[in-house]
Amino acid sequence: MSSLTTPLNESLGNRLRKLWRDDGLSIAFFTLFILCLIPQGLTGWVDYNGSLKEAHFPAISLGTYLRTGNFLDGAFSNWQAAILQLAVLIAFSAVLRQKGAAHSRKPAGLSQRTVYWKLRRQDNLADTLYANSLSLAFIFMFVIAFGLHLLFGSWRYNEQQTLQHLPTLSTLAYAGSADFWFSVFQCWEAEFGAIGLYVVLSIFLRQENSPESKKVEAQDGETGETNE
Repeated sequence: MSSLTTPLNESLGNRLRKLWRDDGLSIAFFTLFILCLIPQGLTGWVDYNGSLKEAHFPAISLGTYLRTGNFLDGAFSNWQAAILQLAVLIAFSAVLRQKGAAHSRKPAGLSQRTVYWKLRRQDNLADTLYANSLSLAFIFMFVIAFGLHLLFGSWRYNEQQTLQHLPTLSTLAYAGSADFWFSVFQCWEAEFGAIGLYVVLSIFLRQENSPESKKVEAQDGETGETNE
């Protein structure tokens, strides 16, 4: 029996090592995502039930809380901002330059790249869509996330209004409210500020072995294309 299980265990171990070697970065980030999302739900649930108790409403279950605007808006308000940040970074870095930054094209002009096989040059529309597919994907995800942030934000706002016995708003009316745009700009400024800091600090600072940093021996004035 042991002679059969040992090769199987070794095979499984090899597959897991290969998976981690090939996809370790995405696995690490999605694991962190889950590890943050779970306590967000749990702590939000405890806090929300505290608010219900103060307003003399009965407590709700965790499953019910996960369907409230309080939880859903908390998630999507951050997601839409993070997705917008990446969409803007991808689009802006295609046309703008920052001398000395690790995540910038060289100021001298467009570098020469080998035309990928997917660009058949037979269908201009298909080629254009594929050539811009990364930014288009993030823009599409941003529109969806922003719409859900608006919807769930109106749920959260109306839940708070109900607890205080105050009038509620429709989703359309909430879209023009200061409460909604305060939450939007609060997230956006943090995301854009973080990217701006990264762009500037990457001129002067280094991280050995990271593709998001210039080489340790690179001069500050050298501009490094991370995908070159």
